[in-house]
Amino acid sequence: MFCTLILLFFVFPAFSWQISSFQGEDSSVAEKNQIILNLVFVSLSYQREDNFKKDISSILARLKKTSPFREFKSLKVYLLDASPEERTVLFKKSESFPFLKVKNSLIQDIKSRIGGVYKLVLLNKQGDTSAAELSNIRNISLIILGKSSYGGKNRLSKVFLHELGHSLGLREENPGSSQPIIPGEPNCASDKETAKKWWGDMVKGNSAIGFFEIYSAVRKFIKPTRRSIMNNPLKSSGYGPVNERYLRRELGIKETD
Repeated sequence: MFCTLILLFFVFPAFSWQISSFQGEDSSVAEKNQIILNLVFVSLSYQREDNFKKDISSILARLKKTSPFREFKSLKVYLLDASPEERTVLFKKSESFPFLKVKNSLIQDIKSRIGGVYKLVLLNKQGDTSAAELSNIRNISLIILGKSSYGGKNRLSKVFLHELGHSLGLREENPGSSQPIIPGEPNCASDKETAKKWWGDMVKGNSAIGFFEIYSAVRKFIKPTRRSIMNNPLKSSGYGPVNERYLRRELGIKETD
């Protein structure tokens, strides 16, 4: 699920938090024409650093097996390290969804240190809420993963793919989402005629693509496939052809034949 999150800001004195590459993931050479995707992971509620890193490794392994990211060579991954006391200041609980606020200066300082925009991934071991800002590759945005709701690493990794999709611009396809569905390109049309304009060129000759109805509250929307990571990540292994085409264009991945 997603929420059009606003990175909520508050002011406190500077701290000595550190940022470092994760197991050399930032040393890869960016592929020509590909946009660099920076992921910055932060642990919340983890008692052991090795467990946090194992969860990241599991998430990255799943990402690199999933199309089109398995062809993506411009991924850079970082860890933000801060003391427990610093974390209570950098990340504050909120009464509104998704129940976390991020310190404004931290958002800007990370950008300066890594030299570009990024996705800030808050991996909360005790959290039960997962969400992501509906954004794109060109903007900083927030992803929250509440591990306690998903148990094993494989389930958490699949949920990450769903939330990452939102942070790169993919719309919700799950009618059971607790958040309202907001129609928009590339994968959630308000009506069939609009859907034909967006992905009608891909329907002919591909039985997996069509115009499938989503019923949410009193509204009906159209999605391109019956199942995808943006519908139910726990029951889907891929984003689907329409979503993959969009991601390829956003990330600068060369189209496959």
